[in-house]
Amino acid sequence: MGNFKGDTNSRRIDRALQHVSKPWFPMNPEVVKRVRDGLDAGTFASNFNALLTELKNDFALFTFVVKELSQKASFEGVSQSVIANPIELIRWGNGGPHLREVIAEQQKVPNVHSLHWSEPFQIQRLRETAIIASTASVLSENKNLDPELGFSRGVVREIGLNLIAWNYPTVYSDVLARLQSDQNLDDELSKELGFTPALLAMRLMRPDKGPDATENDEDSAWATYDELCKVGENLARAENPETYPSAEVDWQKAKSFLANTVGEEAIGIIRDKAVKSSKEYQKSLPEVFGNIDRFDPQKNIEKHKRVSRALEERYLHLCPDTVQKALRDLYSELNPDSVNKALVGKLLKDIVPEAGFTGGCVFVVDPSSLSLKPRTLIGKVQMRTITNVALEPGDAAVSALSSSEPIIYRSAEQSDDARTGIYSSLGARKKIGVLYLETSNKARVDPEDETIGIFEIIKKALCDTLLLE
Repeated sequence: MGNFKGDTNSRRIDRALQHVSKPWFPMNPEVVKRVRDGLDAGTFASNFNALLTELKNDFALFTFVVKELSQKASFEGVSQSVIANPIELIRWGNGGPHLREVIAEQQKVPNVHSLHWSEPFQIQRLRETAIIASTASVLSENKNLDPELGFSRGVVREIGLNLIAWNYPTVYSDVLARLQSDQNLDDELSKELGFTPALLAMRLMRPDKGPDATENDEDSAWATYDELCKVGENLARAENPETYPSAEVDWQKAKSFLANTVGEEAIGIIRDKAVKSSKEYQKSLPEVFGNIDRFDPQKNIEKHKRVSRALEERYLHLCPDTVQKALRDLYSELNPDSVNKALVGKLLKDIVPEAGFTGGCVFVVDPSSLSLKPRTLIGKVQMRTITNVALEPGDAAVSALSSSEPIIYRSAEQSDDARTGIYSSLGARKKIGVLYLETSNKARVDPEDETIGIFEIIKKALCDTLLLE
C-alpha cells in the first residue's frame, strides 16, 4: 500500500494497530445492550455461563472484551496463564469491576462499523468464523479438551482477518478476488500490508508479549487447539468454492481428519453447533446465515463444479448481468441424478424472456407419429405456426434435427418489428427435439453474433437441466 512505502515492518504494524483498534469490526447493539444490562443488574455475578453464552453470540464483542481485559490484566500484573486464556480472563473481569468498566463506558465500545452496512465478503468472514469456532469446539470435546476454549480459540484466531476485512476492505477484497489455488489468503495479505493477520492479532490481544512479539511467540499450550482450528479453517474454505480455489483440496483434508476423529456424522454435529452458536447472526444477517442449517461443503463443491461448466461457456458474457446471475443460481440448484421440472420451467418462463427472446417453443420428437410435437410454448411466437410438424423435409425445425449448427431465419422487413428466429437440436448423443426462439432485432448492435451467442448459452442450460448428453 502506498502509505506504507519505505516504512519498516515494525512501523507498519504499529500504524495498523492504531488503524484497527478504535473502529474494530461491527457488533450487534442488541447483544451489547443485553450484556451491559446484565452486568448492571448483577445477573452475571453468579451465572458466568450465561455471560459467556451472551458474549459468544457476537464475535466482535467477544474479542473486544478479551482485548480490553488483557490490557487491564497486564497492567495489574495478573498471571500470564490467565491473560492467555480467554475464558479465565473473562471470568477474572467478571469477578470485579473490570468487565463492567469495559462495557459500561459507552465511548469505549466501537460503533464505527455496522452489520447492516457491511459488504457481502465481510459478512461471509463472520460465517467462516462461526464454522471455524464451531468445528474447534466439537473437535475439542471429542478429544477430551475444553470445548469452550476450543470455540474461543477459533474466534480469537480469526480476529486478524476480521479486522483487515473491515478496516482494509479494498485490500482484502482485491486479494480475495485474485486468490489462486496455490495461494494462502494470509500470505497474500501480508505481501500487500507488510504484516500477517496473525501478527496483528498477537499484538492486539496479547499486550503482555510486548511490542517485539512475533507470531512464533504464541504459547505452545495452544498448539493442539490450533490444529483443530485449522480443520475448521479448511471446512470454512471448502464451503465457499466460489471464493476459494483451494476448496476441494481443503475439503479432502478436513474430511479425512473428521472421518478419523469423529466419524461420518461429523458434518452434522458441526452444523448443529454452528446453528446454535450463530443464532444472533441468523436474526440480523439472514441473507448469509439463514441457510447455515444446510451447511454441507461436499454439496457446495459439487454445485460449484456444475456452475463452473456454465461459466466456462464462451457466450455467457453476452448475457445481461441479471441473466448471468439467474443462470448461476439455476446451475447451483441442479441435481445430476434427476430432472427438476421447476428449474426447467424457471429457465423457459423467466430466464429466456429476460435474455431478450420474445417467444419460442420446445419441440419434442414423437416416434409413434414420426413428428415434432410442441411441448412448451414460450411467450408470443410471430414468425411461424406452432403445431405438430411431420418429420419430413420442408420445415426448419425438422432441418435443425440433422444440423450441427443453428438454423437462422430473419424477417425481410427492416423495421423495429423485424425478428430473428433460431432453431437448434436438443441432445448430442440422441436428438430428442428442437429449441426454437425468436427475438426482436431492435437495439441489437450485432444481431448475428450476440443473438446466436445468447441462444447457445440458453440451449446449453436447457440441455443441462434436462440432463441431456
